[in-house]
Amino acid sequence: MTYLFGPVASRRLGLSLGVDLIPPKTCPLDCIYCEVGRTTRKTLARQEYIPTAAILAELEAYFADGNPEPDYITLAGSGEPTLHRGLGQIIGRLKEMTKVPVAVLTNGVLLTDPQVRQEICQADAILPSLDAVTPALFQKINRPAAGVTVTGLIDGLKALRREFPGQIWLEILLLRGINDTPQELARFQAVLAVLEPDEIHLNTAVRPVVEDYALAVDPAALAAAAAFLGAKARVIASGGRPHHAEVNLSDADFLASLARRPQTAADLAAVLHLPEGEVAQRLHFLEQQGRVRATFHQEQIFYQTVAA
Repeated sequence: MTYLFGPVASRRLGLSLGVDLIPPKTCPLDCIYCEVGRTTRKTLARQEYIPTAAILAELEAYFADGNPEPDYITLAGSGEPTLHRGLGQIIGRLKEMTKVPVAVLTNGVLLTDPQVRQEICQADAILPSLDAVTPALFQKINRPAAGVTVTGLIDGLKALRREFPGQIWLEILLLRGINDTPQELARFQAVLAVLEPDEIHLNTAVRPVVEDYALAVDPAALAAAAAFLGAKARVIASGGRPHHAEVNLSDADFLASLARRPQTAADLAAVLHLPEGEVAQRLHFLEQQGRVRATFHQEQIFYQTVAA
């Protein structure tokens, strides 16, 4: 598969079949904590970055071949999916193709565009992010394209809430000493009361990141932040392994999953429903072949594909 990856174990979406709509790394933001890497094409331009017909053909083949049915089909991957002009067409066709719910992971920047909101509102769940509510921190953490402001981002989220009847799960990624202070959490709380997401998901830098000063918040502090933000807030930075039927991935699928984001042996073991030791052996074999590399981060070993 070229544009599909997984199914992978998602901390929020269970067994998720990923759909990559954007070439790496095309995005309106260049976040200091991004696990995909530095943004090489910072843009607000909506285009058909990947042929829509080719994406739909892979999706049709996946379901026609009797592959495992995921819990969600997730439009995400190596860049910002709302940049793709075929977003609405893809969601609409998925609704005809399968009853599997559709989720969209987005940084929310393009939600100021009514056309984008019309397209994305066909999904079942929208998972936007908000890492700062003050301009200075927004610039520091998210490093946006020219013209993008945190005020506009928040306005787009407000408009989405008015127009979208489905689930909005807002992610806040907290970084130690940057946006996790009591003052910043109080500012988040005030904005969240207006945005009214269905859930608030607290995350931190658990995987290798772009900037080494983007430090993870410890579990106790995350739990305290969730308690402060209220009943809708929960910590997603770590969690139990989902239990699913075995998923047999080819080497190509295995590597495609690692290409989209760094993962530990435990992450992949959850996808494969195999003992972690067996997955670790396979990773070791791929590392010996020079096809993946290991990185030690936050006291864990993460694996990612090696660029050709």
